[in-house]
Amino acid sequence: MLGQLVRLTAVTLSLVAAASTAHADVCLAIDDARDTLPASDRAAALRLLTRQFESEGERVVPAGCTSTYTVFHTQLGDIVLVSLSGPKGQREGTAFGTADLPAVYSQMVRSLLTGRAMSDTKVVDRTNVTASQASAKRVHSDSLWYARLGYGSLFGDKAYATPALGFGYRAELNSFGVDVSFLNVQFPAKSDYSYGSSNAAAGSFLKLSGLYFLNPKADRTTYLGAGMSYGHRGFGQWGNVAGGYYSSQWEGSGLQGELTAGYEFARVTSLRLFVQADAILPFYEVTSQTISRAGRVTSTDRRYAPSLVLSLGIGR
Repeated sequence: MLGQLVRLTAVTLSLVAAASTAHADVCLAIDDARDTLPASDRAAALRLLTRQFESEGERVVPAGCTSTYTVFHTQLGDIVLVSLSGPKGQREGTAFGTADLPAVYSQMVRSLLTGRAMSDTKVVDRTNVTASQASAKRVHSDSLWYARLGYGSLFGDKAYATPALGFGYRAELNSFGVDVSFLNVQFPAKSDYSYGSSNAAAGSFLKLSGLYFLNPKADRTTYLGAGMSYGHRGFGQWGNVAGGYYSSQWEGSGLQGELTAGYEFARVTSLRLFVQADAILPFYEVTSQTISRAGRVTSTDRRYAPSLVLSLGIGR
């Protein structure tokens, strides 16, 4: 029993000794020949860097160490470039002003000691995000509200000519754009819904689509797009069927796929003009019912009814 206790004590002491030597003493120095910070700031920078090494479990000593890390700063206006090198490699970082240096030091020291890249999530955390990382770089986008007016065709039991209009909002990046439009309506050329009359109407209540501009930096460019919408369409007429039966108009509603091709003018101005063709391809079929005199539905017919619209738009 005594022998086991002795062996356990020896193992414990060896582990403690190994842990104490796992982190060798570290010395820090500033390369005065290349450092451009004022002398007063250099001393403060060295203290901040010392604190970062100590927070990572390293012991920093003034002399007699086995590992020496050298740092220098290059300052240009509010930008400070930092270079830190030592036995485990070299790291470089950018600070926006001296107030940003502690966060840069933290990432550089942690990156060197762990061997991970500066961008690694094990290196960057909520406590050491730099000013440049916090201010995300964003791409400027042009945005405009627009209205469209044109003409189209609804293809059902025959082709129906329909005036068309629509409204929307468009946000454009260099090559890509997002288009949100609403009240895109193909309405009858005549508003006659009496018994036996033949009319057609269609509409997209809300449409979401993406656009791709073929020549994004030019004043005018062709663009292509695709998206989805929710809409309704109806056409045809109530009419008599042999044997005293009646047939209803064709109607249906649901999700629709939409394909777009257009040409946009005056892109360098705040007033945009464009010509656009839209193909509306429903994911549903319209139906027409045959109804008896007693009001009983005896049969239901189905038909696919796409439509095509050509319009001129103006936006600002």
